[in-house]
Amino acid sequence: MVDESTQTRILDAGKAEFLEKGYKNASLRSIAQKAGVTTGAIYGYYPDKAALFGALVSEPAGCLREWYLSVQREFDAFPAEYKEKQMRGYTSNALEEFINYVYLHFDAFKLVVCHSAGTEYENYIDSLLEIEIEHTRRFIDAMRSLGHDIPFIDDDMNHILSGAFYYGIFETVAHDMPRERALEYVRTLNKFYSAGWDTILGLK
Repeated sequence: MVDESTQTRILDAGKAEFLEKGYKNASLRSIAQKAGVTTGAIYGYYPDKAALFGALVSEPAGCLREWYLSVQREFDAFPAEYKEKQMRGYTSNALEEFINYVYLHFDAFKLVVCHSAGTEYENYIDSLLEIEIEHTRRFIDAMRSLGHDIPFIDDDMNHILSGAFYYGIFETVAHDMPRERALEYVRTLNKFYSAGWDTILGLK
């Protein structure tokens, strides 16, 4: 039978240790001391430090990525005319949901964004960018199908522009912004990048 109180103490101590020292410098021995258990007790729940870190972040990180992918696929299925008219509103609404979810699981995303070097999550934002880049390509194709004369945007430029936007979004977490301030920050960021994309693509 799992002793939930012991496991909870281990998770809480692990989160505190990772937030304080980052994954690379965190110590299972220190986590055990914080939790008031032996190192062996930790191994009873988690085979290694990576598994403990994963237990703290895997569910929210995975759910956000899957939700983000589903949003992109849903938009992708719309007719090109709808995409042209609704892109800004659709993106704005999705970003609000994105930020609200991140802030519901703030500590987990703080670990991912700021303390995950050396884990499978250190390139998490780049995994979101891969989704964004692919669906930006498809949006551009849809606009061309409507007759827009859109210049060629290679993947490197797409990555740079999208990366600046999404890394900017996660600055809200890196700087411990309150949720309401983060929402205002992201709204402004979205306006800035939407105007930039419109200029680059020749859309009004």
